[in-house]
Amino acid sequence: MSLSFRTVLPSSPIAVLNSLPVCAGPFCPRPPTLWQRWWARNEGVWLEDRWYCSAACFQAGLYRLLERALLAPAHLVARPHRLPLGLILLSQGEITADQLHDALQQQREAGSGRIGEWLVKLGTASESAVTAALAAQQGCPVFSSCEPPLLPERMQWPGLLTERYRALPVFFNPRQATVYVGFEERVDRAFLLSLERILRCRTQPCILPAAGYRRQQEMHAFTACGETVAIEEPLDCEAMTRTLGNYAEQVRAQRASLVRCEDRIWTRLEPAQGAPVDFLMRPALAG
Repeated sequence: MSLSFRTVLPSSPIAVLNSLPVCAGPFCPRPPTLWQRWWARNEGVWLEDRWYCSAACFQAGLYRLLERALLAPAHLVARPHRLPLGLILLSQGEITADQLHDALQQQREAGSGRIGEWLVKLGTASESAVTAALAAQQGCPVFSSCEPPLLPERMQWPGLLTERYRALPVFFNPRQATVYVGFEERVDRAFLLSLERILRCRTQPCILPAAGYRRQQEMHAFTACGETVAIEEPLDCEAMTRTLGNYAEQVRAQRASLVRCEDRIWTRLEPAQGAPVDFLMRPALAG
């Protein structure tokens, strides 16, 4: 049985034109006709919010996006908290001035450790009190549930980033397209923005108690899925583009996202089926 153009396309031409993307490649060799866009709709790759019809166009767009990412500052200066943790506990009546002084002295003599850890270690403050003060300090709630989170595969991220930012996904609300990110201590706003671009959803920070963070970390390590490719050798923009482009073809990626996380470029490739593949690459220094 022969198929006509009418039988393979929806009945409304306007609906077809509105639903089919146009290749974002400035030098795309394919004509942007309706027929060409229809047959290429399953071949291309979405990169952020732009669609590229072929591997060559995708790599061209990827190269430009990597160039912009490399021009972004590698390290963002974190804004200081309004009140130190010790003063918050003091104002809440959890500790006395002498107890805070003793903890600060122990911290200085040891040359390591956070003030909250020292207060708990000395028996001056409870872990729950320190956690509540951390949450108040950063204007976010405490997440105390010990239940293992039921998370889609794409709502998780590489363990290297978990260790760096001390942050884990603890809850996902699909109706609001929001993932709740539990931090052990300091909420990193820049990392939250990176997560929103990679995960394509909103993020809400919360503070995890120290013991709760360790339990959640163990559960995530046990249930982790997906693949992470960490490349330690510094790569220039061309080498990163070539590596990601080749791998995107191998896994038949339909979508790709890219952000800079300090000294790493984090790229996620999402195939039509299966878990996403995360790349963590170290850019070569210019000059």
